[in-house]
Parts: sequence; structure tokens; C-alpha cells
Amino acid sequence: MLKKFFSWAKKDNEIPREVDTTHPDVDPAMLYCPQCGDEYRAGIRQCHVCEVDLISGKEKLAALKEEEKMNGERSMEISPEDRLVAIRNGKLRDLKPYQVLLARHTIPALLTGESGNCSKG
Repeated sequence: MLKKFFSWAKKDNEIPREVDTTHPDVDPAMLYCPQCGDEYRAGIRQCHVCEVDLISGKEKLAALKEEEKMNGERSMEISPEDRLVAIRNGKLRDLKPYQVLLARHTIPALLTGESGNCSKG
């Protein structure tokens, strides 16, 4: 009885859904905004906020996999030719979470102290 009440029982006409284990939050049967990522049900063709055409869940999964592939090929090495940009100043111990966050997105980061500083945070 509870299974039926809470829809736990499998229905005879239920079609098994494709589930991407690397992106379980993306449903191939739904539509998504390519800019803000909002999810829409079938029948809606444009994002209400961004006013752009929606893409299918399959297209979103393909785009995510392509982005992951590109990020996987990105080097985390910083060469002398790279242009460095200071994004935050502060004590080194306070900046470490920023370095970790950037590394999660395969963006290399370098923590340094002020000139003449012993670089201890």
C-alpha cells in the first residue's frame, strides 16, 4: 500500500530513464538554459530570464563532457611567460581556500607573500 501511495512501485508503462552517473542532476528528458542552467519542462522553448533558446538535457550532457575533456587537458603548471593577475590580497592561510577552489576548476594559482615578507601566513 505504501509503495503505491508514494509511487515506489514500478508502473507497467514506466519507461526507464537514462541516468548519467557523472551528472545525475541533468535529466536528458528535460530542457535547460545554456546560459543560466535553469531547468524547464517540455513545451517551453525559451529561458524566461535569459531569453535564449533552450537546449535538451542530452545537449547539456554533451557540453559538460566536452568542457571536462578540455579541462582535463589543461595544464596546472605556471610558466614564466604566463600573465599573472592578483585576485586577492591577504594572509596566506586565508587565501588557501581560493587556491583549492581554483584547482577544482583546473585553474592554476600561485600564493605569494608581499615583497620582503617571509611568506608565512
